[in-house]
Order: sequence, then C-alpha cells, then structure tokens
Amino acid sequence: MSELRIITPPHERRGGWKARAATLCRCVLVVLFAMAIRVVSEQRARPSGDQTSMKPLDVEQLLEVAAQTHTVEPAEAGGFQQVLDGSHELIGVACQTLPEAAKVVGYRGPSNVLLLLDKDSTVIRAALISSDDTPEHVEAVQRDSGFFRQFEGWTLGDSSTFTDIDATTGATLTALAIAEAVAVRLGSEKPSLRFPDTLTSDDLRAVRGDVSEEHGGSLNVLNGVEAEVLNDAGAVVGRLIRTGPLVDSMAGYQGPSEVLVLLDQSGQVRQLKLRRTFDNEPYAGYLNDDDYFWSVFRDRQFESLGELDLEAEQVEGVSGATMTSMAVAETIVASAEQYRLRQQRARQKRQRAVIHWNRHDIGTAVVLLLAILIGTTRLRGSRKLRTVWLLILVGYFGMVTGNLISLAVLTGWAARGSAWRLAPGLFAVVAVSLLVPPTTKRNLYCTHLCPHGAAQQLLLRLPRKRRWSLSPTLKRWLRKLPGLILIAALCVTLAGQGSTLAAWEPFNAWIWYVAGFSSIALAVLSLLLSAVLPMAWCRYGCATGRLLEYLRHSAAAARFEPADAVLLTATVAAWTWVLSC
Repeated sequence: MSELRIITPPHERRGGWKARAATLCRCVLVVLFAMAIRVVSEQRARPSGDQTSMKPLDVEQLLEVAAQTHTVEPAEAGGFQQVLDGSHELIGVACQTLPEAAKVVGYRGPSNVLLLLDKDSTVIRAALISSDDTPEHVEAVQRDSGFFRQFEGWTLGDSSTFTDIDATTGATLTALAIAEAVAVRLGSEKPSLRFPDTLTSDDLRAVRGDVSEEHGGSLNVLNGVEAEVLNDAGAVVGRLIRTGPLVDSMAGYQGPSEVLVLLDQSGQVRQLKLRRTFDNEPYAGYLNDDDYFWSVFRDRQFESLGELDLEAEQVEGVSGATMTSMAVAETIVASAEQYRLRQQRARQKRQRAVIHWNRHDIGTAVVLLLAILIGTTRLRGSRKLRTVWLLILVGYFGMVTGNLISLAVLTGWAARGSAWRLAPGLFAVVAVSLLVPPTTKRNLYCTHLCPHGAAQQLLLRLPRKRRWSLSPTLKRWLRKLPGLILIAALCVTLAGQGSTLAAWEPFNAWIWYVAGFSSIALAVLSLLLSAVLPMAWCRYGCATGRLLEYLRHSAAAARFEPADAVLLTATVAAWTWVLSC
C-alpha cells in the first residue's frame, strides 16, 4: 500500500545502536505510563470495589412485585444478602458480581450485575447495575430484552447449569464479559447464611485436640469451605473443612449443625468436632465428649464418606443427644458427597478450554496472517491485490468483525486488564499492532489492517477534480493534533473518565448498528474530508496511529523529539501522582 509508505532518506536508512536504544526507551516509557494507568485504576477501584451493599429499591425492581414490601438484610457470608417479604419470610438471596468478577473486562472494564436467587440458589432475575465498558455497547446489551433472561436457571456453585450465551449482535465482547462475570460470581461455593463465619486458627486448635503437632499450627484460608493447614516451615500438611457451606439443612432437635473436619495430606480424616449448632448446648456438649461417635468417620478418605451407610455402620447416635448426633452424622455424609462433587466440578473447569473462539475471531486471525504476508513481502506492490485487500478490510474486517484497535480499547485494557480470553481475535490484532512497529520498522496496522485507513485509500482512486492544498505551516501544526489528542486521552484515562474515548475516534462507527452518533458523524466527516484532503484522518486526526508511529523503529528514532519530552514529563507526573496517593 504505497500511498502510506514512509520514504526514509538514504543517510537515515542505516540503523545503529543509538536508534535501537531510543526505540527501546520509547517502548519503556509507554509501558511505564500504561502501568501508571493500571495502578491508578486499581487505587480508584479499591474503595468502592467491595460493593456488597445494595439498595432495597434495586431488589424490588428486580422482583417486579410492587404490591408487596420487600427488605434486604445487611451483607452476610460471601456478600449474599437475604431478601425478605413483608412478613419477613425468606424469598431468596441477592448478590452482585463485583468485586469477585472485577478482572473480567470487555472493551474497557468490568460490569456489575445484580442477581436474585431463590431459596434453592437458582437465579430468577438478573439486571445490570453499572458498567465501565463502552457506553454504546452497554446500551445495546440493555436494549436486548432477552439477554439477561438467559441467566435465569443458572445455579450457584453448579457450573453445569451455565449454558452458552447468545451474545448481543454488535456488542459481543461486552455481552460475553457480562456473562463471564455472572459465571465467576455463581462459580464460587454456595455460602451458608446459617453458618457465615469463615475458618480461623481457633477452629484448628479446637479440632486438633490431642492430634500430634505435625498436623500444623496455622491456616491458609482458600475459600469459604476449606483452608490449608501449614506447619512451622510453611509447608502444607493437611486441610481443614467446615460443612456449613456444603450442607446446612440437616435439622436435629431444633436446627442444623456445622462440623469441622481435619484431613491429612492424603485426604484422610484425622479428627472431627462440632463447630456450631442450633440445638441446645447440652446436646452439643454430649456430642463432642463422645469419642466413639466420631471414630466411625476417622481414618477414612473424606470424599468416600459420601457413600457411607450409617445403618450398616450401626451409627445409633449419642445417648441423650440422639436426634442431634444423627443429624450431625447425616451432615457429614452429605457434606462429603457435596465436597466430592465440588472437587469434580473444579477439575472439569480446569480442563475446559478457557479461550472463547468464534467465527469472527477465526476470520480476524486469517486477516491478520494475510496482512503480515502481504505487508512483509513483495505482494504489497501488486496494485490489483492491493485493491482487493482494501475492499476486504472495508467490507469484512471493518463492518463484520469490528475488531479495530482504538484509544478506548488500548487505554481500557491498560487500566483494567485485557480481554484476551473473551476476544482472542482483537487481542491478537492489538498485540501484533504494538509489537511490529518497534521490531520490524513497519506500521502494519495503519498500512495493511485499519478499515478506516483502507476506506481513505480507496477514496484516493476517485477522479482528482478538486483537492485542497494546505500551506506548509498549516500542515506542520495539523500534524501535531494527533499527538495532542493522544496525550489528552491518556490524561482523561488517568482521571477516570476514559469511558468517553470511543466518541473521540470514528472506529466505533464501523459497527454502525450500535455506534453512537458522535462516532458515526466523525467517521462520515473524516471520509468526506479525505475525498478532498488525501488521508485526512490518518495524517491529522488519528491518535492511535500516532502512538503506533511513535513506537516504530527507524534510524531517525535516535533524534530526541518534542513527543519524547512530553511523554517523559507525563510519565514522571503520573508516577508522582501514584506514589503520592
């Protein structure tokens, strides 16, 4: 694509160590600034990241039952809150996907979804509370009336109920990120509202009793169900499990009980002890004092206890606390089975592919490979092939896949992490576009991938009846505009207002059915200008292209430019801000 080829004077074509060092320094500055954006974003999210409290009004809207008065109890175990009707009867529980799903990002950032679950921990309503993603894509998902209904029927702790999602057309990445956030939140173990307290070292001391000290003295809590037992050297020597989150429905004389189970490294039960109970205290005391009752379960693999036949084992209960002890025995057996299923689901989850590939990601990968082939070989000199390739970029890569890089994507991923699992095609485009300029001296994205640039190149084929001619002074000043826009975008991102960046560029307009008015207007205007001012947007407006060109290696890179001083100053200022917070 010779129209965008940069002609380097012969005396500058010879690279050297100074040029390579300068290119490396520029890459380091960009990375340091991106790291500052990430740290500032995390600092800003930390105070509000624990969003476990919610307004009762939100739940009432979800229930869509205006005739009843509903209340929400304060946050309990795992951020789950009880939802009560006007008679204070339990309807279900409610939770939000943040902060657990804070690392699941779409184009720009995470989304927070409110989930209402019934008493069986099954989702009956889902609604979006807020999102840091691109506003146009978020609005498209919210307009999709059937999207959130797909989560109804998903069950807390049972990933087998998590079905494939029909993503909103034009906002696929945002929709997938929302679905992933729901799956992450529901993928955690089911909390026990009856037994909300997590494991502590006091629990270990209580259950260990006269078991030798080699079974550890400190805990590393893994989740709401279990903790690793560590010895003095920090090595794992066993596990401590509480049955409450696994089973809390086996009622004795007055209510359910929770048991502590100490395992060795092989998963064999070493000791058990009643932790909490809703039964009368004397009954609990009888149970913990009866070593014979617990001996039935010791020296067995915990997961195998789920198959234990209590009648065959002649477990008759503790004298004076028969109902309580039998309920505890049934709790241990049921908890062992639930723990086995939980471990099995965890293994299956690790074995499943974690990258979401769809046909557009595959198409993007093919386009990317062809762009590398054409852009790095003599094929780029073929006029007919170039014309066909420009049409492919406009008609397929732009209007079908929509996998364009932009300031919104780059700054959003810098701030909250990339969506490489949800959008592998877009991630590959971003990675290649950023890595190729400093390593090969080519700006592959601008010359052989960008659909907006391709459309402007096609406009160059129009008859040249009227073209504007700019004065050298005006050209010089206009060429500074992309760099100024880039610095402004970085500052806006640091200030936490980066969600507006999609409107600064025309790239979102290529997904025209979800794009905002500003993106579409800017795209149309820039293409009209390009008809009379060749490559108008690429030369005088594209901040994304300016960043890629800044990273491009050349012999001229050894010269210190004003852009270097601006970026260096901005990076120092950003990190000064970070360290002062």
